[in-house]
Amino acid sequence: MKKILLATTLIAASAGFAAAEVAVSGTARMGVADLGTVHGAQFNSRIRIIFTASGETDGGLSFGGSVRNDQSGVGNTANGDSTVYISGAFGKLTMGDTGNAADALVGQVSGVGYTSLNSLNELPWIATPKTGALYEYSAGALTFALGSSQVSSLAGTSSTMSAAAKYATDAYSIALGYEDNSAIGSQVSVLGSAAFSGATIKAKVANFDSAAAGVDAITAYALSVDYAINGVGLTAFYSDNGAAVDPAAYGIGASYDLGGGASVVGGIVKADAIKNTMFDLGVKMSF
Repeated sequence: MKKILLATTLIAASAGFAAAEVAVSGTARMGVADLGTVHGAQFNSRIRIIFTASGETDGGLSFGGSVRNDQSGVGNTANGDSTVYISGAFGKLTMGDTGNAADALVGQVSGVGYTSLNSLNELPWIATPKTGALYEYSAGALTFALGSSQVSSLAGTSSTMSAAAKYATDAYSIALGYEDNSAIGSQVSVLGSAAFSGATIKAKVANFDSAAAGVDAITAYALSVDYAINGVGLTAFYSDNGAAVDPAAYGIGASYDLGGGASVVGGIVKADAIKNTMFDLGVKMSF
Protein backbone atom coordinates (compact mmCIF):
# COMPACT_ATOMS: atom_id res chain seq x y z
CA MET A 1 0.00 0.00 0.00
CA LYS A 2 2.84 2.39 0.85
CA LYS A 3 4.45 1.68 -2.52
CA ILE A 4 1.19 2.42 -4.35
CA LEU A 5 0.70 5.69 -2.45
CA LEU A 6 4.29 6.73 -3.14
CA ALA A 7 3.98 6.01 -6.85
CA THR A 8 0.68 7.91 -7.05
CA THR A 9 2.20 10.89 -5.23
CA LEU A 10 5.23 10.97 -7.55
CA ILE A 11 3.05 10.82 -10.68
CA ALA A 12 0.84 13.63 -9.42
CA ALA A 13 3.80 15.76 -8.39
CA SER A 14 5.52 15.35 -11.74
CA ALA A 15 2.45 16.13 -13.88
CA GLY A 16 3.37 19.81 -14.14
CA PHE A 17 6.96 19.14 -15.21
CA ALA A 18 6.52 17.52 -18.60
CA ALA A 19 9.58 19.33 -19.99
CA ALA A 20 11.89 18.07 -17.22
CA GLU A 21 13.76 14.78 -17.29
CA VAL A 22 16.14 12.91 -14.99
CA ALA A 23 18.16 10.04 -16.46
CA VAL A 24 20.38 7.49 -14.73
CA SER A 25 23.40 5.95 -16.44
CA GLY A 26 26.65 4.41 -15.32
CA THR A 27 29.97 2.78 -16.07
CA ALA A 28 31.81 -0.13 -14.47
CA ARG A 29 34.94 -2.15 -14.95
CA MET A 30 36.54 -5.30 -13.54
CA GLY A 31 39.72 -7.23 -14.21
CA VAL A 32 43.38 -7.55 -13.30
CA ALA A 33 45.87 -4.68 -13.52
CA ASP A 34 49.55 -4.08 -12.79
CA LEU A 35 50.00 -0.31 -12.49
CA GLY A 36 53.75 -0.44 -11.96
CA THR A 37 53.70 -0.45 -8.14
CA VAL A 38 55.43 -2.83 -5.73
CA HIS A 39 52.15 -4.77 -5.42
CA GLY A 40 52.33 -6.14 -8.97
CA ALA A 41 49.16 -7.50 -10.58
CA GLN A 42 46.00 -7.04 -8.52
CA PHE A 43 42.22 -7.26 -8.87
CA ASN A 44 40.88 -3.90 -10.02
CA SER A 45 37.20 -2.89 -10.20
CA ARG A 46 35.08 0.26 -10.11
CA ILE A 47 31.49 1.40 -10.62
CA ARG A 48 30.12 4.91 -11.18
CA ILE A 49 26.47 5.96 -11.32
CA ILE A 50 25.66 9.21 -13.14
CA PHE A 51 22.49 11.26 -12.67
CA THR A 52 21.69 13.66 -15.52
CA ALA A 53 18.86 16.20 -15.25
CA SER A 54 17.53 18.43 -18.03
CA GLY A 55 14.65 20.80 -18.68
CA GLU A 56 13.44 23.65 -20.84
CA THR A 57 11.93 27.03 -19.99
CA ASP A 58 8.79 28.43 -21.60
CA GLY A 59 11.07 30.74 -23.60
CA GLY A 60 13.10 27.87 -25.05
CA LEU A 61 16.20 27.96 -22.84
CA SER A 62 17.65 24.57 -21.98
CA PHE A 63 19.02 23.86 -18.51
CA GLY A 64 20.27 20.91 -16.52
CA GLY A 65 23.12 19.32 -14.66
CA SER A 66 24.88 16.07 -13.84
CA VAL A 67 26.44 14.48 -10.78
CA ARG A 68 28.51 11.32 -10.44
CA ASN A 69 28.35 8.94 -7.50
CA ASP A 70 31.48 6.79 -7.16
CA GLN A 71 31.65 3.41 -5.48
CA SER A 72 33.22 4.89 -2.33
CA GLY A 73 29.83 6.09 -1.20
CA VAL A 74 31.29 9.47 -0.23
CA GLY A 75 30.52 12.47 -2.45
CA ASN A 76 33.37 14.72 -3.50
CA THR A 77 33.45 18.32 -2.29
CA ALA A 78 33.74 21.66 -4.10
CA ASN A 79 31.68 20.58 -7.14
CA GLY A 80 33.87 17.56 -7.83
CA ASP A 81 32.30 15.45 -10.62
CA SER A 82 29.21 17.69 -10.90
CA THR A 83 28.14 20.42 -13.33
CA VAL A 84 25.13 22.68 -13.92
CA TYR A 85 24.38 24.47 -17.21
CA ILE A 86 22.02 26.76 -19.09
CA SER A 87 22.03 27.08 -22.88
CA GLY A 88 20.27 28.80 -25.74
CA ALA A 89 20.96 30.75 -28.93
CA PHE A 90 23.66 32.63 -26.99
CA GLY A 91 25.65 29.44 -26.41
CA LYS A 92 26.11 27.29 -23.30
CA LEU A 93 27.29 28.35 -19.83
CA THR A 94 28.39 25.59 -17.45
CA MET A 95 29.54 25.87 -13.83
CA GLY A 96 31.04 23.25 -11.54
CA ASP A 97 33.73 20.69 -12.33
CA THR A 98 34.24 22.06 -15.85
CA GLY A 99 37.99 21.65 -16.29
CA ASN A 100 39.02 24.45 -18.66
CA ALA A 101 38.41 25.52 -22.25
CA ALA A 102 41.52 23.76 -23.59
CA ASP A 103 40.57 20.56 -21.79
CA ALA A 104 37.03 20.75 -23.22
CA LEU A 105 37.96 21.31 -26.88
CA VAL A 106 41.55 20.17 -27.41
CA GLY A 107 41.48 16.91 -25.44
CA GLN A 108 44.12 14.17 -25.55
CA VAL A 109 45.39 11.45 -27.87
CA SER A 110 44.00 7.94 -27.32
CA GLY A 111 45.07 5.77 -24.40
CA VAL A 112 45.04 2.01 -23.82
CA GLY A 113 43.82 -0.43 -21.19
CA TYR A 114 40.55 -0.74 -19.31
CA THR A 115 42.04 1.28 -16.40
CA SER A 116 43.86 3.77 -18.73
CA LEU A 117 47.13 2.56 -17.12
CA ASN A 118 47.96 5.83 -15.34
CA SER A 119 46.85 7.85 -18.41
CA LEU A 120 50.42 8.23 -19.66
CA ASN A 121 49.11 9.10 -23.12
CA GLU A 122 47.94 12.45 -21.70
CA LEU A 123 49.85 15.72 -21.60
CA PRO A 124 49.09 17.75 -18.44
CA TRP A 125 46.92 20.84 -18.20
CA ILE A 126 47.59 23.74 -15.83
CA ALA A 127 46.09 22.75 -12.48
CA THR A 128 42.67 24.23 -11.66
CA PRO A 129 40.29 23.93 -8.68
CA LYS A 130 37.21 21.72 -9.06
CA THR A 131 34.85 24.70 -9.27
CA GLY A 132 34.91 26.88 -12.38
CA ALA A 133 32.89 28.29 -15.28
CA LEU A 134 32.96 27.39 -18.97
CA TYR A 135 31.26 29.20 -21.88
CA GLU A 136 30.89 27.47 -25.27
CA TYR A 137 29.47 28.64 -28.59
CA SER A 138 29.18 26.63 -31.83
CA ALA A 139 28.57 27.81 -35.38
CA GLY A 140 28.62 25.02 -37.94
CA ALA A 141 31.93 23.16 -37.76
CA LEU A 142 33.49 25.80 -35.47
CA THR A 143 33.31 25.75 -31.67
CA PHE A 144 34.73 28.39 -29.31
CA ALA A 145 35.17 28.19 -25.53
CA LEU A 146 36.22 30.47 -22.67
CA GLY A 147 36.94 29.18 -19.16
CA SER A 148 37.82 30.43 -15.70
CA SER A 149 38.64 28.54 -12.54
CA GLN A 150 37.20 29.74 -9.22
CA VAL A 151 37.79 33.45 -8.56
CA SER A 152 38.95 34.84 -5.22
CA SER A 153 39.86 38.24 -3.80
CA LEU A 154 42.25 36.74 -1.24
CA ALA A 155 45.85 37.87 -1.51
CA GLY A 156 48.18 35.29 -2.99
CA THR A 157 45.48 33.49 -4.99
CA SER A 158 45.20 33.38 -8.77
CA SER A 159 42.71 31.99 -11.27
CA THR A 160 43.41 29.97 -14.40
CA MET A 161 41.91 31.61 -17.49
CA SER A 162 41.58 29.63 -20.72
CA ALA A 163 40.38 29.94 -24.31
CA ALA A 164 40.08 27.41 -27.13
CA ALA A 165 38.75 26.95 -30.65
CA LYS A 166 38.02 23.80 -32.65
CA TYR A 167 37.12 23.08 -36.26
CA ALA A 168 35.76 19.57 -36.80
CA THR A 169 34.34 17.58 -39.72
CA ASP A 170 33.62 13.86 -40.07
CA ALA A 171 37.07 13.31 -41.58
CA TYR A 172 39.36 15.58 -39.57
CA SER A 173 39.60 18.14 -36.76
CA ILE A 174 42.03 20.75 -35.47
CA ALA A 175 41.90 22.40 -32.03
CA LEU A 176 43.93 25.16 -30.38
CA GLY A 177 43.92 25.97 -26.66
CA TYR A 178 45.49 28.55 -24.35
CA GLU A 179 45.73 28.48 -20.53
CA ASP A 180 47.19 31.12 -18.20
CA ASN A 181 47.72 31.35 -14.46
CA SER A 182 49.90 34.22 -13.22
CA ALA A 183 51.31 32.13 -10.37
CA ILE A 184 51.99 28.97 -12.44
CA GLY A 185 52.57 29.96 -16.05
CA SER A 186 50.92 29.67 -19.45
CA GLN A 187 50.44 26.86 -21.96
CA VAL A 188 49.52 26.61 -25.63
CA SER A 189 48.30 23.25 -26.95
CA VAL A 190 47.31 22.01 -30.42
CA LEU A 191 45.69 18.71 -31.38
CA GLY A 192 44.84 17.48 -34.85
CA SER A 193 43.06 14.29 -35.88
CA ALA A 194 42.24 12.56 -39.17
CA ALA A 195 40.06 9.52 -39.85
CA PHE A 196 40.18 7.29 -42.93
CA SER A 197 39.48 3.63 -43.81
CA GLY A 198 38.78 2.59 -40.22
CA ALA A 199 41.87 4.31 -38.81
CA THR A 200 42.12 7.50 -36.73
CA ILE A 201 45.39 9.35 -36.16
CA LYS A 202 45.80 12.00 -33.46
CA ALA A 203 48.79 14.25 -32.81
CA LYS A 204 49.21 16.78 -30.01
CA VAL A 205 51.84 19.37 -29.07
CA ALA A 206 51.86 21.50 -25.90
CA ASN A 207 54.28 24.24 -24.89
CA PHE A 208 54.40 25.28 -21.22
CA ASP A 209 56.09 28.53 -20.15
CA SER A 210 56.63 28.68 -16.37
CA ALA A 211 55.97 31.85 -14.39
CA ALA A 212 59.11 31.13 -12.35
CA ALA A 213 62.14 33.18 -13.37
CA GLY A 214 64.96 31.35 -15.12
CA VAL A 215 62.94 28.23 -16.00
CA ASP A 216 63.05 27.13 -19.63
CA ALA A 217 59.85 26.47 -21.56
CA ILE A 218 58.86 22.81 -21.90
CA THR A 219 57.53 21.31 -25.13
CA ALA A 220 55.62 18.03 -24.90
CA TYR A 221 54.04 15.96 -27.65
CA ALA A 222 51.97 12.81 -28.14
CA LEU A 223 50.75 10.64 -31.03
CA SER A 224 48.17 7.86 -31.24
CA VAL A 225 46.74 5.53 -33.89
CA ASP A 226 43.39 3.73 -33.60
CA TYR A 227 42.09 1.06 -35.95
CA ALA A 228 38.68 -0.62 -35.76
CA ILE A 229 37.29 -3.57 -37.73
CA ASN A 230 34.45 -6.02 -37.02
CA GLY A 231 34.12 -5.11 -33.34
CA VAL A 232 37.89 -5.25 -32.72
CA GLY A 233 39.76 -2.08 -31.80
CA LEU A 234 43.54 -1.64 -31.83
CA THR A 235 45.36 1.35 -30.33
CA ALA A 236 48.99 2.46 -30.01
CA PHE A 237 50.40 5.68 -28.55
CA TYR A 238 53.68 7.45 -27.85
CA SER A 239 54.11 10.48 -25.59
CA ASP A 240 56.98 12.70 -24.45
CA ASN A 241 56.18 14.99 -21.51
CA GLY A 242 59.21 17.20 -22.09
CA ALA A 243 60.96 16.30 -18.83
CA ALA A 244 64.75 16.47 -18.80
CA VAL A 245 64.95 12.88 -17.50
CA ASP A 246 62.86 9.87 -18.60
CA PRO A 247 60.25 11.77 -20.63
CA ALA A 248 58.83 9.04 -22.85
CA ALA A 249 55.93 6.58 -22.51
CA TYR A 250 54.40 4.24 -25.07
CA GLY A 251 51.71 1.60 -25.14
CA ILE A 252 49.59 -0.77 -27.20
CA GLY A 253 46.10 -2.05 -26.51
CA ALA A 254 43.14 -3.91 -27.93
CA SER A 255 39.41 -4.21 -27.32
CA TYR A 256 36.55 -6.46 -28.41
CA ASP A 257 32.93 -5.32 -28.39
CA LEU A 258 30.70 -7.92 -26.69
CA GLY A 259 27.53 -5.93 -27.45
CA GLY A 260 25.00 -4.53 -25.01
CA GLY A 261 27.48 -1.97 -23.64
CA ALA A 262 30.22 -4.43 -22.59
CA SER A 263 33.67 -4.90 -24.06
CA VAL A 264 36.86 -6.78 -23.25
CA VAL A 265 39.80 -4.35 -23.04
CA GLY A 266 43.49 -4.78 -22.36
CA GLY A 267 46.71 -2.85 -22.72
CA ILE A 268 50.46 -2.77 -22.10
CA VAL A 269 52.35 0.45 -21.27
CA LYS A 270 56.02 1.15 -20.71
CA ALA A 271 57.29 4.47 -19.31
CA ASP A 272 60.88 5.62 -18.88
CA ALA A 273 60.05 7.03 -15.44
CA ILE A 274 58.40 3.79 -14.24
CA LYS A 275 60.79 0.88 -14.61
CA ASN A 276 58.11 -1.82 -14.38
CA THR A 277 55.98 -2.63 -17.42
CA MET A 278 52.30 -1.92 -16.74
CA PHE A 279 49.42 -4.01 -18.09
CA ASP A 280 45.75 -4.71 -17.55
CA LEU A 281 43.00 -6.96 -18.91
CA GLY A 282 39.33 -6.74 -18.01
CA VAL A 283 35.76 -5.94 -18.95
CA LYS A 284 34.35 -2.41 -19.34
CA MET A 285 30.62 -1.85 -19.03
CA SER A 286 28.26 1.04 -19.72
CA PHE A 287 24.63 1.22 -18.65
